[in-house]
Amino acid sequence: MATRAVTEKRLTIVVYGADRQLWAGGTLRVTVRDLFRGLDLHGEDVRGSIVEVRLELPFDAGQLYGLRLSRPGHRPAWYALSRQSFIRDGRVERDEVVLRLMLVPDDAESFDLAGGFGRLVERRSPFTRSGSGLEIGQYLALEPPLKMALLNIEAKLRETLLDGTPVLDFVRGVRLVEPDRVYLWVLAEAKNGVRRSPDFANAAGHGLRADRPELPAHPHSSKHTRFEEGNLQLSFAEQVEDVAVPGEIPASCFSVDADIDLARGPGHAAEWLRNNVFERGHKTDQRDVYGLLYPQGILPVYTLAQRERRLRVA
Repeated sequence: MATRAVTEKRLTIVVYGADRQLWAGGTLRVTVRDLFRGLDLHGEDVRGSIVEVRLELPFDAGQLYGLRLSRPGHRPAWYALSRQSFIRDGRVERDEVVLRLMLVPDDAESFDLAGGFGRLVERRSPFTRSGSGLEIGQYLALEPPLKMALLNIEAKLRETLLDGTPVLDFVRGVRLVEPDRVYLWVLAEAKNGVRRSPDFANAAGHGLRADRPELPAHPHSSKHTRFEEGNLQLSFAEQVEDVAVPGEIPASCFSVDADIDLARGPGHAAEWLRNNVFERGHKTDQRDVYGLLYPQGILPVYTLAQRERRLRVA
């Protein structure tokens, strides 16, 4: 028997600041938009750390709705609501969803990035593997956006699975760190694992870079599809290379371009996000990524400061 579609939906939004504490920064603006029709369905100002919204949200034609949470001086938090957002146990459509969203100040900064390397060492992260990972001096020389990119992607790799194994376990070393991606050495077997995984889909790869002639092209690309936002994308080089790790047999590895995409989905959803959420440009800002990872339960090994708690803005 088919399950009756429930059109009246209740959204319970638990709001956090960048310091991972419940929101205490004053009034918020909540907007819900029908991304297919380009219409705003709801808009109101609310206070408090728990927000409830009731709306008629039909999903009979594959509709997608954009939820936007904003406050002046902050990067908007968002969530793309599809019918799947309300499905439980694989088949039952519920009338309620509970979301955890994080608002990050425009000028958010971290005071503990320097200690991130030590915390990766404690976790025995391959990002700090002797001989093929980063040394402490190399890490400390990175500018803050690069440190954040490294720590965000390390955390995402740790929580993304291939056949039950964290993708991070396939990493054998770090080649290069950039503000929006990290180039890694990854065991060759991971490439077939990604291809087989139902959680990854084909994506556009990357060609040769004129500004980085030492890097190969990375044409074979796949993107994780579990979330509407903040998904891991892995782009593999064509040929394997032997990577020597002290104390271990040299391993056949692919060079991999690893980054975290802000959003996936239909073109009009991406356009809405670009114009209403990530309007600061197309270059990934790692503070946006930090805010997207939190609702996924992913905590990089650094924190951002919440301006309201420092300045006590009402």
